[in-house]
Amino acid sequence: MEQPENDLIVQFSQGDSVAFTAIYNRYYSRLYYFVKRFVTEREDAEDITADIFAKLWKMRHNLHTIKNIEAFLYITGRNACLDFLRHIQRRNQRQKELIYVLLQSPAEGELDEDVKTKVLRSIYAEIEKLPRSTRTVFKMAYLEGMSNGDIASALSINNQSVRNYKLRAVKLLRVSLLNKNMLVGALIGLYCNILRAFE
Repeated sequence: MEQPENDLIVQFSQGDSVAFTAIYNRYYSRLYYFVKRFVTEREDAEDITADIFAKLWKMRHNLHTIKNIEAFLYITGRNACLDFLRHIQRRNQRQKELIYVLLQSPAEGELDEDVKTKVLRSIYAEIEKLPRSTRTVFKMAYLEGMSNGDIASALSINNQSVRNYKLRAVKLLRVSLLNKNMLVGALIGLYCNILRAFE
């Protein structure tokens, strides 16, 4: 027998896990397919939907009707999809910029595909050799498109530390790539100039 709606809401707001499970089971599929309209990858849609229910649990004390819960789920879902799509857009834009820099070398002219591949491989290999914290910040900033503030919050460090790690990454990459290959060094110089624009 289905639990009366008012009792369900009261128990949910009081932190009852059975009531939460009932609400989760009632809305999960609807919310997942709502998110899936905007986020094409199944895993991403599942992650976003799970995060929304985690937020719902944290906000349970402020939600006193089923309409409140529905509104919260769909508004939070819409905002989560927007945030996800903006993040993807920023990441793709930065990757395009990196590729553009790698393929434009005024001193060297056009590069054939083998050289382009070697250049990309060299840069990514050197990124992986960076010290752990420096590498993490660099990837979050440039490859994932996160702002200094978001990185600082995620890693529990201050904004100045984020800037320091980014500068250190640039210096280490420039030195290591210059030592390996002058062509790659010239490209990384252009790449670093673009990176500084996002500091």
